[in-house]
Amino acid sequence: MPILPARIVRLAVVAGLFLSGVAAAPAVAQTYRHAGTEFEAVRRVVLPEDKSPAIAVTEFHHHGQIDRHGMNVLAVTADRRPLPTRVLQLGPGDFCRVAFETDPRQREYFVFYGGKPPKPDDVPKWTRTEGLLLETRQYRQCNLNSFESVKQAFESSERIGSGYVDAVQHSGNPFLLGNAPFLSRYSGTFELAAQGRYGFFTSSEDCSFLLIDGELVVAAPGRHGPERRALPGNRKEVELTAGQHTFEYYHAASGPSATMVAAWETNPSSGKPAPGPMPPAVFRADAIAQLPAQPAETRQEKLVPNFAYTIRGSVPLPDNPQHLVGVQFQNVSSPALLTKSKILWEFGDGQTSELPNPPHVYLRPGLYSVKLSIQRGVKRVDMAHQLQIDEPNLERPKEVDDLDKYLPIVEAYAPEKLDAASLRQLVLALLWKAELIAEPRAGDKPPADAQPAAETPEALAARTTQSRGYVARAVDAGKAALLGESAATGDEELFKLAQIVGPAARDQLGDSLLAGQIWSAASRKIARPEYRAECQLHAADIALNDLINPQGARPLLESATGALGQAQTGELISRVKRVWGDYHAATGDGAQARQAYMEAEGVLASPRTHVEQIAWQGAYCRSTEQFLIQGDYPRAAEQLRAWQDEFPTEKTRGYLHLLFARYWAGRKNHAAAVAQSDQLLAVNPASAYADQLLLLAAESEEKLGRRDRALATLHALVRDYPGSPLVAEAKKAIARMESSR
Repeated sequence: MPILPARIVRLAVVAGLFLSGVAAAPAVAQTYRHAGTEFEAVRRVVLPEDKSPAIAVTEFHHHGQIDRHGMNVLAVTADRRPLPTRVLQLGPGDFCRVAFETDPRQREYFVFYGGKPPKPDDVPKWTRTEGLLLETRQYRQCNLNSFESVKQAFESSERIGSGYVDAVQHSGNPFLLGNAPFLSRYSGTFELAAQGRYGFFTSSEDCSFLLIDGELVVAAPGRHGPERRALPGNRKEVELTAGQHTFEYYHAASGPSATMVAAWETNPSSGKPAPGPMPPAVFRADAIAQLPAQPAETRQEKLVPNFAYTIRGSVPLPDNPQHLVGVQFQNVSSPALLTKSKILWEFGDGQTSELPNPPHVYLRPGLYSVKLSIQRGVKRVDMAHQLQIDEPNLERPKEVDDLDKYLPIVEAYAPEKLDAASLRQLVLALLWKAELIAEPRAGDKPPADAQPAAETPEALAARTTQSRGYVARAVDAGKAALLGESAATGDEELFKLAQIVGPAARDQLGDSLLAGQIWSAASRKIARPEYRAECQLHAADIALNDLINPQGARPLLESATGALGQAQTGELISRVKRVWGDYHAATGDGAQARQAYMEAEGVLASPRTHVEQIAWQGAYCRSTEQFLIQGDYPRAAEQLRAWQDEFPTEKTRGYLHLLFARYWAGRKNHAAAVAQSDQLLAVNPASAYADQLLLLAAESEEKLGRRDRALATLHALVRDYPGSPLVAEAKKAIARMESSR
């Protein structure tokens, strides 16, 4: 049986549980004491009537009972005789693959594990030579042109996993999650019926070396792609006698992909090579049986909960290497244990369920300790396995699940029980749903030559409301880690979470007060100075420009400045100086504000030429204007904030202030719109945009119900900018307001 990919192996292990039914008890008066030690648990393995293998291989999850070296595992016959036993793989999680030699007189076996290791002298030594064993190990730097270097690296590296295979023919590492580099070795014996000449080939991505009877026969050294055609020069011929020969094949995959193939040709001619695979029969692969392990029993409990799981699919999030992973759990415990009982699932991510066979969505791949508890009366029994959860291998990568299948599950999660990284994934999923609603998917759009149907105002409003609702849910979930007690910890992950939730509250929901609270709370929970300083800086920016509270902003600014110490360069230092410029402008110190803006831009030391900078400023200007016309305030805010961070001295010219004022007026934060006018007049009263800002400020003052201040602003426009084309409009507004007193 060929080895299955690691993700599928985990499923095959538990799939056997469905076939085995209720486990038979160990032999009458069976003891957990064997080979001088007391084991903790046992699993039964039964050979089918049609198989008589020399070696049996079984897989199961060991609920944390096997030590990291795999020493406390032993297979025994039904009449309690220890058998030669090998642990082929431990991990990921509690996954275990065990091989043991069989007894031709026995069909029933027991694998004991847990507790202290057995005495070495009481365990028979391994004797069988059947089968081809593949072992992979962590990649270690080596000379890919040197067999000795690759072999030494393999022997000194940490094992990933091993298992019996039919042939040297793999794409990737069957024991490794993901596509990391690795080292591998195939080893075993092959048997020839007759003496003769044999030609051997290897084709691999990166180096490979094939040895027979300890002698290097064929090699493909170096870093390269696989050979697509067999050429005469690729074939290496050797004379071999009838009988058994040792076989070794080493391979190193130094990159994210791997291919390894060994082939041969019997009695090769001098003509065109015609290699074929080395048949499994020469390695006596039929002597290896892959068998399911039946449910566990422990020394404490004969009946313990038993469950299976299947990874159903995954949903990738945009620009995110981590997928949401959908898993189906199934309770396959003994009916005797389930009668009149209550069950509780704990999924290892803070979430629980009382459903019999619950679906679950893991917000990111990883190791999770999953526990099934069954309570009958006052007695409760548990079983917990550490499981590796990862996205499944799909034949066609586009075959991914729909986010809508997962949302009803994840929206019911208790966010305060999620770790920070998983909570961030939940927030991103909800925000992505909001974006999908706001912007129809590419597949849903009509063809380019089709006349698009006009969306009714009611439909647009409903779609906007629905999208905003998902943004609000995302912010509510994310703020749980920052504004209250939560399982979320870790400076870096909390900072990443704040970087998503803070802007979503401020710019997408338009809730500056909540955004300020989020950033302030993040600064109190995060200890790392530069992260804490950036959180304080965001909170200060909001206090100044959104909430018009310079007094509240100053201590935050001072603390951020102090945390950054003597640092003189970098985007964060530039932003500190820019926000100090806003503070000085808001408090009427134009000279200090101009100096701060100049220093902020000087710190950046932009590599762009003057022409390039003008082009970028024009791009920011045009995109912001368009978004404001469309009423797309989140995107307008994104452009405005990027503009002021990249070109701080734009805050001395005026047009950036004007667009910010229009943005705030559109958001109905009229006080913030007025504040933009006040800041510009402090920094540059001679700005070409001062009159437009004054007129907009007067409109905002009137909407705030401050008519006296609106009139004073209009009179200032007429008095101080008599040549402005807006004077006539200002005078009309003055007459209108004065006549209505």
